Amino acid sequence: MAVNLTEMGKVGLNGWRGKVGERVAEPVARRTRLSEEQVQAILGALFLALSTWQFVRMLRRVIAAGREAPAAA
Repeated sequence: MAVNLTEMGKVGLNGWRGKVGERVAEPVARRTRLSEEQVQAILGALFLALSTWQFVRMLRRVIAAGREAPAAA
């Protein structure tokens, strides 16, 4: 079973992130050895990682707030 990392990375490009990825991919690809698809995959993976990181931070704050809250009477 082969894993397509390019398609996996592009999953992170949806909504406004997809528009940004499409607009940035061509100029970056022209200046590097990467293809447009590879640039989009890298950007998608970065956006996906950032979203995951933000979610984990929020989840930790929610858990901490739940532990600090006084018990209901």
